[in-house]
Amino acid sequence: MANITTTEVNDSMATIIAAEALGYLKANTVLARLVARDWDDQVATHGQSVAIPFTGALSVNDKAANTVVTRQTPADTKVTVTLNKHKEVTFLIEDIAAALARPDYLNAYMADGMAVLSEQIDGDIAALYSGLSQSIDASAGLTEANFRNARRLLNVAKAPLANRYAVLNEDAEYELLGIEKATNRDYVEAMGQTAANSFTGRFAGFDIFMCQKIVTSTTVKNLFFQKNAFVLVTRPLQQLGNGMGVIQKTMNEDGIGIRVTLGYDKDHLGLQCTIDALYGVAELRDNHGVTVLTADI
Repeated sequence: MANITTTEVNDSMATIIAAEALGYLKANTVLARLVARDWDDQVATHGQSVAIPFTGALSVNDKAANTVVTRQTPADTKVTVTLNKHKEVTFLIEDIAAALARPDYLNAYMADGMAVLSEQIDGDIAALYSGLSQSIDASAGLTEANFRNARRLLNVAKAPLANRYAVLNEDAEYELLGIEKATNRDYVEAMGQTAANSFTGRFAGFDIFMCQKIVTSTTVKNLFFQKNAFVLVTRPLQQLGNGMGVIQKTMNEDGIGIRVTLGYDKDHLGLQCTIDALYGVAELRDNHGVTVLTADI
């Protein structure tokens, strides 16, 4: 009976590694998990444009007896997102036997690689603050009034009440912990929220997260937004390496996709793994986002 060797399990290995990598990516991202996401199985290339459609506005009409209904033809609009970000993380573990015998080596490198890739994606989304037209000056210190004002602006824009987020950098989060109503156990429990000492919680209608990729330039550009303020668009990359000395797998989950390329490097006698992603980010609805400016402590 023939033995089962790495040749027989190569395809499964690539799938498992891709799944593990995707799990690490999701675990490390903050903003990428909160914004709108768009994924399609159509293979794309760097520089390709993707149209994100918006349905037109409908209105309510009176219906009188013995009259026909009023047909509407709302005009659709769209936002064009360019897939202009092709990012990769590559590492090599010398001695393929050690790599396969000690899968924790591979997992450790994948965890590190996905951490830096997730930071890159979050940083690209955080930079979209520059396109928002609404801002609140909280440079004197983050207060309850700043949260209420951000909530008011989103309410005026008729942004959905669900999926509203406040993403703060570490200094703004520190100031948040000084707001009594945001940390008072009785208040939090009365509002049916999470424990007051959690770094994520809910206050004034916003789920609160801390992200170290929030832009700091003179002031800190914290983001208060409804999910549809921004979009992350990813598309699968071509799998051209199969049968040419490498194995490639593309996977996606919840609108985030990656490609894994595995191959044996004969010059370095080791297993080389490349994880890459093709994506683009854009502002979708300007009035669904607010930049809250706090001091860089």
